Amino acid sequence: MDRKNRPSPKGLNKSDVPIGKNTYQSKPKRTPLSIALKIILSVVIVAFMLIIMAGSALGGVLAGSIYGLIRTTPVLEPSILKPTGLNSFVYDSEGNIIAELKREENRVWIDYEDIPKKLIDAYIAVEDKRFMEHNGIDLKRIGRAILTYVMHFFNSSVEIEGGSTITQQLIKNLTQNQEITIKRKIQEQWQAIQLEKGLTKEEILTYYLNNVPMGGTFKGIETAAKGYFGKDVRELSLAECASLAGITNWPSKYMPINEDNIKANLERTRMILGLMLEQGKITQAEYEEAMAEEIQFKYNPEAGKVMQTSNQSYFVDEAIKAVKSELMKKYQYNEQAALDIIYNGGIHIYTTLQPKVQAALDEVFTNPEFFDYDNPRTEELPQAAMTIIEPTTGYVRGLYGGRGQKEGSVFNRATQAERSPGSSIKPILVYAPGIETRKITAATVVDDVPQYLNNKTPDKIWPKNVENKNFGLTAARDGLFRSRNVVAALLLKDYVGIDTGLDYLARVGIDRKEEQYLSIAMGGFNRGMTTLQMASAFTVFANKGVYTEPIFFTEVKDANGNVILSSMPKRQQVYSEQTVFIMNSMMQDVVTRGTAAPYGIVKYTETYTDTNGKEKERTVTIPSAGKTGTSDETKDKWFVGFTPYYVGATWYGYDKAVTLTSAENTAALKIWNAVMTKIHKDMKLEPAEFFTETPPNIVTRTICMDSGKIATELCKADPRGSRARTEYFIQGTEPAYSDVCTTHVAARACKDAKDAQGRMLLATEYCPAGSVFDRVYIKRPVQYMPPFPNSPYPEDVVYELPEGEYCTIHGPHSVLVPPVTEVNPPAPPTPGNASGIQYPGNPDSLIPDHEIPGNAPDDEDWFLPENPGGRGKGGKRR
Repeated sequence: MDRKNRPSPKGLNKSDVPIGKNTYQSKPKRTPLSIALKIILSVVIVAFMLIIMAGSALGGVLAGSIYGLIRTTPVLEPSILKPTGLNSFVYDSEGNIIAELKREENRVWIDYEDIPKKLIDAYIAVEDKRFMEHNGIDLKRIGRAILTYVMHFFNSSVEIEGGSTITQQLIKNLTQNQEITIKRKIQEQWQAIQLEKGLTKEEILTYYLNNVPMGGTFKGIETAAKGYFGKDVRELSLAECASLAGITNWPSKYMPINEDNIKANLERTRMILGLMLEQGKITQAEYEEAMAEEIQFKYNPEAGKVMQTSNQSYFVDEAIKAVKSELMKKYQYNEQAALDIIYNGGIHIYTTLQPKVQAALDEVFTNPEFFDYDNPRTEELPQAAMTIIEPTTGYVRGLYGGRGQKEGSVFNRATQAERSPGSSIKPILVYAPGIETRKITAATVVDDVPQYLNNKTPDKIWPKNVENKNFGLTAARDGLFRSRNVVAALLLKDYVGIDTGLDYLARVGIDRKEEQYLSIAMGGFNRGMTTLQMASAFTVFANKGVYTEPIFFTEVKDANGNVILSSMPKRQQVYSEQTVFIMNSMMQDVVTRGTAAPYGIVKYTETYTDTNGKEKERTVTIPSAGKTGTSDETKDKWFVGFTPYYVGATWYGYDKAVTLTSAENTAALKIWNAVMTKIHKDMKLEPAEFFTETPPNIVTRTICMDSGKIATELCKADPRGSRARTEYFIQGTEPAYSDVCTTHVAARACKDAKDAQGRMLLATEYCPAGSVFDRVYIKRPVQYMPPFPNSPYPEDVVYELPEGEYCTIHGPHSVLVPPVTEVNPPAPPTPGNASGIQYPGNPDSLIPDHEIPGNAPDDEDWFLPENPGGRGKGGKRR
């Protein structure tokens, strides 16, 4: 019978429980205390389990966080930190060696075998006594650091000990990351472990002792030895080595430059000597001798100031800077660490320099003929700089940073001299941004009349054109190629907007967004530009609107041939092809008939062999465009010009800016022309257009130069010559065919009567036939009213319609009425001819015979285009 169906023993209660065979015991009754204890125990168990679960989760999160930190930790590549003892080399784009970087050109570097062993022992004794045993981090030291930190929390007299090993200190000294955070500490420890895998202890010590901060401007043991003891590090005594090692912990406290610091330094020196004895690094006799030595400090702060000289070319200097910058960016090295790699690492730098481009620069800039000017305002020699960039790649193909041979100078004017760009800024600040945003077109007309836009001097004309005149109604195209300051200022103020202009300027590598004032339209920045920046910015015009950041090197390899750096072009489409097409057309006007003519034209003669084997000469003209620039008071001259192959930016002036002489006005242009002509000739570059075909969505219209609207016959009959021309527009910005010019109007004028501005007054019925003719005038959209009595008028005022002003010379007594005959019957009155007077031989016209084109009398020479309204050449009747 199974237990389930077995009958229960008689007399047992449900609460009785078996304790043996046929033996039972009554189950104890539950008391309130036992119930409470059971509940508490259950809660404790659950809480413990929750803690374990939470701890596991927290541990997982913590582990994940640490893993994330490690993954984002910059790698300090051991292979490029390894001191090779080899020189580094710089190559041009064709693989030729152009520079050998010798170690002595860097600040003083001490090899491991030249470092005194007693100095190494001193550092290990005080900074990291288990340095030779650990793998980059010292767990015992970390534990001790944590313990002293906790003890310091309860007792401030307890000094906190550091937990960093020498390897960790090296990483901190090498990198730019100086944060005091748990994140940085974890990353530093991981880097230390990785660094120890790739470098020997000796190599780590070598880098550490050459980069350790030693107070003030001293970095590394050699400069510190000379700065504090006046000795080479190899000559230091044991006591001096201990003194030097003691500075590192707290340079501002222990650098021996005053009585308090010397006292603190000597105390620390004795402590370090004791550690060296305790660790068996010196004998008792050496210890006693060093303790008895009286250290002689000879502080020389100049020892830490490394003289900046360079035997390399300007280009090589700049390439080294670029490599240094990339090392600092990619590996987070500090500047000195990056330079140590460049000069001590035996690396190979492959640059973008093009030999023939640089040769042209070298030839021109070392030719005194281009600097043969005598400026009585200064005793300085004139200076110049130039940068040439290949627009499609952004490669800097050559540059020159000053006149003559480079002799130890490190000041590179091509990349460091920030000078006012003058009007050369207009294409990239005003015109291109305006056309791109559809706020202006090449035909947009502004009225170049005297402006008073300077709030500080509201009664003085500002801005002014370089000619110190105002020219009246001016289209944007003319404003650019004639470099009219007032036009640029009004376009920026009223159309483009300063914010928009500065935004587009930043897109081409020149960020000046804080300079929010109108003078920038003429180049009036507080902070100027370099030729490198200007050449780079103008690459958008030679590369269909694409801006590419300038590049000095393509790749860098370590001593073993491994690529440690490479440069990839960073491109951005800033302008549409349509905008660039129109801008190039406008800037080609600058070199052909504007401020850069004729030096902005790249033209040369070359000899060639024809199909019959005969040698012939031909003239080659390479299409070019660009913009000149003149700073305030003519202290700087610029030309930024480009061909389909290269962009070149040239600056000319003096280091201590002075006003240039009139002979120097074309100096920058002549240098640009000589360099660019030689480059294109020597490289046998064929003429090529900026655009092989017109981009889509470009339309043309015949517009009036004075209104920007569709030209009429009156526009073509302007006394100055036809004011109609064909203009390019981005589709949608062109004037409608119905939007015709209303600026040009026709009226009857009397050639004998003029007002104070030289305008021909309107004819009356009293003006004789020989004085009256139909004349085309301009009528300003907004009448110019001089704001002050002495305010001048614009140059085009002589062509303006003198509304309401009639001839005051001729009256009733001066009218000669032709006799009435059958041949010449009286004409009916007409508007403007109330008397019905006709002009002989031309009864159907109000224009006198001699004013019909091609029908001027032999004895008259009226109204030549160069002298409208005058009496022949010279204003006299022949």
